[in-house]
Amino acid sequence: MINYTLKQLYSFEAVVRTKSFTKASKELFITQPAVYMQIQKLTENIGADLIQTNGKVIIPTFIGKKLYQTCIEIIDKLENSHSEIQQTLDPEAGHLQIAVATTTNSFISFVLAKFKKQYPRMSFYLDVTNRESLLNKLTNSEADLIIMGEPPTDMPLITQPFMVNPLIAIAHPDHPLLSKKHNTIKDLTNETLITRERGSGTRITIERIIGMKLTSDIEINSNEAIIQAVQAGLGIGFVSKHTVKLELENNVIKQLNIDKFPVTRHWYIVHNSKNKLSPIAQRFKEFIVENGDLQ
Repeated sequence: MINYTLKQLYSFEAVVRTKSFTKASKELFITQPAVYMQIQKLTENIGADLIQTNGKVIIPTFIGKKLYQTCIEIIDKLENSHSEIQQTLDPEAGHLQIAVATTTNSFISFVLAKFKKQYPRMSFYLDVTNRESLLNKLTNSEADLIIMGEPPTDMPLITQPFMVNPLIAIAHPDHPLLSKKHNTIKDLTNETLITRERGSGTRITIERIIGMKLTSDIEINSNEAIIQAVQAGLGIGFVSKHTVKLELENNVIKQLNIDKFPVTRHWYIVHNSKNKLSPIAQRFKEFIVENGDLQ
């Protein structure tokens, strides 16, 4: 097994590139004997001569040339890694990995755009996905921050609510139940219900609040598709009010008055308690919490 240190590799690379122990020592800010000692140790570790002199000029041997190419690759990767780490730790820049629930589509782009205006040198990767994927990312620490509606209680998380997220029942403008000033949960028993898939945060919250399991005729894993189904007159849907703001304003759907609705919950910004946030992630968390309702 060949053993060598970064000091040896940096010294060897500098000596071969500058063709001089003196120039290498000045570049590395160490003494010439120290550079010579590093090359000697590296030669012993490799078990073969690495350099030879041609007058006052130092040139690599055949094995030295092979090692020099390896040194260039290793040093290049180290320098690039260092640069990336420094950028990530820069509180004014850095890169943010953020995963959000599909129901945040109505506001998350606006939030990120406003934040990026304050920190134009930052970059981010946005993953819009379902609850199951968000939970996997929390477990595996695959995102700096996650925005979701119903954080799990059986994981070591740090959660912070930042905005009210009302869940409402919606119906086609011609639906008969809209003619009544008030409806009860029983009034839904004979209606076609359009809900999110089992296990979604929206469905879990609604079932907990109304105290019953939803027996839905139609399950859809997309809020946009639920809204379209309601517009088509397929039945009554349950969505975050944030996702249907324009549709309500344009009267293409109507909010249904019904017992226990709207269901008031919050949006949460979440991360694994075992992970330390980078400076830019910490700033984004503070930004979204301090600004509250950013719509």
